[in-house]
Amino acid sequence: MLTVRESGDAGATPDRERLGVAFRVLLVLRGLVLAMTVMLVPDDWRDASLMLAVAAVGAGTAVACLAWRRVLSVLLRHPTLWCLDALLMCPVLLSGGALGPYFLVTVLTSAIAGVLYEWRTVLVICAAQTALFFATAAGGAGQEAADGAPVLVGLPAFYPLAACAGVALRRFLDDYADLEERHRRGAAALSAAEERARLAREMHDSLAKTLQGISMSAEALPVWVRRSPEQAEADARAIVAGLRVAAGQARGLLTDLRDDVYRQPLDGALAAVVAEWSARTGIAAVTRLPGGPDGGDETAAVRYEIVSIVREALANVERHADARHVTVSRDAAASTLVVRDDGRGFVPPAGDRLDLLARDGHYGLIGMRERAHRIGGRLTVDGAPGRGTTVRLLLPGTGRPAVPGASR
Repeated sequence: MLTVRESGDAGATPDRERLGVAFRVLLVLRGLVLAMTVMLVPDDWRDASLMLAVAAVGAGTAVACLAWRRVLSVLLRHPTLWCLDALLMCPVLLSGGALGPYFLVTVLTSAIAGVLYEWRTVLVICAAQTALFFATAAGGAGQEAADGAPVLVGLPAFYPLAACAGVALRRFLDDYADLEERHRRGAAALSAAEERARLAREMHDSLAKTLQGISMSAEALPVWVRRSPEQAEADARAIVAGLRVAAGQARGLLTDLRDDVYRQPLDGALAAVVAEWSARTGIAAVTRLPGGPDGGDETAAVRYEIVSIVREALANVERHADARHVTVSRDAAASTLVVRDDGRGFVPPAGDRLDLLARDGHYGLIGMRERAHRIGGRLTVDGAPGRGTTVRLLLPGTGRPAVPGASR
């Protein structure tokens, strides 16, 4: 019984594509060998019957190469049909001689069989080719058969040798596919581990610290209720604001699991984030990114932190600024990133002590500062009541101070 080498995975698209590549390569090789043979043989060897047989083989090879998907599917389901290819070679051997150069073309039939089928099927096809070879040799010129009897006996050995080469090629393709699959799985496992580590770090650096600040304010609330109702009221508002921030950070972590914007180049990711935020909030926003949507060569980790800083800055504008216009820009050297709004503004703590903002519920600025430090950058906040707020990030690796007025 003929067996197709299709067990388990040959019907799958990746395996079928690999078989298709080998199938087409060998078909093209057969076409080249056939063309070279026709051009190199002496003119007196050519006659009408030989050229007609060669043309039939060439046409069949071209059709199989062009319609390889359909042909390959049929051959895998019905391997006996590949014996017809060996039969197609008989007129060429009859007209060109079994000892002629056209014998090389017939060898590729066994090589293709070695790629497509299991050994039992390959042996059947090699046996059929050998029988057809001896039949055409016997039906050919008697003097050729008599003079080249030793060669005629040894030539059919090339059929199983070519089949072995086909089997080796198929095994090489299978081994390469296995190696590629292992590499893909390893990359996926590494990516998953990095993602888990990132989410754990995000929860620790943002959500956990926000909740810790809320917890500390809540613990002090009973004391302030007894001593200073006004301070207790202010702390209660800060706790409520902190809870809103924590809820937003939790939503952000869940969104990051599904968001692919971080995989884009930095300027493209920033443009997408700002456009989505502006469309959702209705606040006009402009981006000035000198690198364009395809610019930037930052690593994935740096790109993630920068985009997260901009997102948090925009979230602060939405929650606190009451702004009508926002500008997100980078300077010409792409060294400084600036987020500026025209909202109500506020007075930043003296000495750049952003940690003091936690008492007023501005936990996001603290997280932005920590993100900047994590990538080797520096974040500053400038503002004044009624004059808006400017968040400026000196990007890592530039070695230059932030440029004043870079947002303009």
